[in-house]
Amino acid sequence: MKDLILFYSKGANPIWNEPKQPYTPEDEIKLFPKKEANGRRYTTIPLHAPGETTNGATSQPFLGIAPPPGRHWRTDVSTLEEWNNNGLIEWSDNGNPRKKIYLDEQEGKRIQDIWELKDPQYPVYPTEKNEQLLDLIVKTSSLSESIVLDPFCGSGTTLVAAKKNNRQWIGIDQSDEAIRITAQRLQSSESDLFLANMTNFQIITT
Repeated sequence: MKDLILFYSKGANPIWNEPKQPYTPEDEIKLFPKKEANGRRYTTIPLHAPGETTNGATSQPFLGIAPPPGRHWRTDVSTLEEWNNNGLIEWSDNGNPRKKIYLDEQEGKRIQDIWELKDPQYPVYPTEKNEQLLDLIVKTSSLSESIVLDPFCGSGTTLVAAKKNNRQWIGIDQSDEAIRITAQRLQSSESDLFLANMTNFQIITT
């Protein structure tokens, strides 16, 4: 009913790009309930954070207002003043400032631990995986121009995801059928993975 995906790193500074997914229409209304006159959706967050500082850039008064007791401003006062001048701070009726966060500036919401993705119902290869799953894994754990290795590439889903995300890739499989299907998928991919001469695509058999 489920598989577990384990993440390993060889070094102390692993590549990890926080996985995001688009907001649903319901999310947009719930998480960004406010609208500006032009229809732009937003929400607001406090300008202060837990922890009191003394004689620091985040403990100074902002337009005559000090941080609440036991808290400090999230950034220095000069940045707060810049935000305010640019209309990025909303003031409540009782004079409480809050930072505006706009929907159209967000990448999406964080993906949680459970990924509800299913393998293809009619696979062209027995172990074929969901392409969205591999796309998410590649984007999360590699950077542009990273090398993605799949030593059991099967139907080539990982390689397609790697190429779509501008990664270099190496795929290996001992099955002639797997190699045939992988090459076919790479050649027929809707994204322009290769030019007509396919100069960067090689199949090596032994």
